[in-house]
Amino acid sequence: MHRSPRCSASIAARLPPRLAALLVCGLIASACGSDPADGTDAAVAVDGASTDGLTNHDGDEAGDASAVDGAADEDGAAAPNPLYVPPGGYRAIFLDIGQGDATLLIASTGETLLVDGGNKADLLTQRLVALGLQRLDAVLATHADADHIAGLAKAMALWHVKTVYWNGLKKETLVFKTFFEAASKVTLIAPKRGAVHKLGGLDLEFLHPDQAVASGDHNASSLVVLTGCAGAWLMLTGDAEAETEESMLKGNVLSDIDVLKVAHHGSKSGTTQAFLDAVKPEHAVISAGLNNKYDHPDASVVARLKAIGAVVHEVDTTWDDDSVTLWSACKGSYTIEPVHAK
Repeated sequence: MHRSPRCSASIAARLPPRLAALLVCGLIASACGSDPADGTDAAVAVDGASTDGLTNHDGDEAGDASAVDGAADEDGAAAPNPLYVPPGGYRAIFLDIGQGDATLLIASTGETLLVDGGNKADLLTQRLVALGLQRLDAVLATHADADHIAGLAKAMALWHVKTVYWNGLKKETLVFKTFFEAASKVTLIAPKRGAVHKLGGLDLEFLHPDQAVASGDHNASSLVVLTGCAGAWLMLTGDAEAETEESMLKGNVLSDIDVLKVAHHGSKSGTTQAFLDAVKPEHAVISAGLNNKYDHPDASVVARLKAIGAVVHEVDTTWDDDSVTLWSACKGSYTIEPVHAK
């Protein structure tokens, strides 16, 4: 579908010259009808396109994301910076990238992780640039499907990513080969159930896949990650299926959470009642394209979520940017709201 870019000259003005120029080029390419979904553009490396750290609206470097306190919006008025993280807390931004998945995690110490990258590299880049992102430490590919990885190689080149997490299951597609070629040049990790990795002060606890599970199903083999803190636990599930949920239930690795990133765009292939009874989310975020051909999210999944009392948030409900953000100071509470005020 055609999506109008929301990046303006005021946004570009706050970026390093090379990254601003790349954004303009990307917008021009999008206007000309180019489609990077096949991943062929994503292997181009761009030297010097990023800086080490997030910057505030005055251009001062901030090693701690909590120091980024605000930015000017397109009308010049002061607005909360979407990258702000309370000291000791974290932020997750569920990006509106159409029929696909992309979530940005930010620790209060400034480290960032992009979980999946949607199916259009230019759209993903536009979303991240519009947020003001200037640091990307790691990416995580939950599995090898194009709607989760097509944007990652380009993001890795622009922001000089150092670490890549993946589930270890390859796929014979051009999109995957482009991703894997880029990932192989940095630290590449395939974590299994029970592994815990650090993102600054955040723990990334991997719940799936289990070392004992040798499934060739890419969706069912998705990496499932638990992160956050007491009072603001977040689970990211990729395209996990009922088979995945059963494995985690049998492995006794599930517990109460606060926010669930719903698996497989709300497909009826997952988010079973048994799984929901185990994790009991208060809020559920669904990333599915507006008017998508798969009829995601499935009505039965939404009904199950609402029946357990979860508030459902969808991240692509209009032609605007409907990205949703979760942030917490890790003091027993959290806020979940649209990134952009309507």
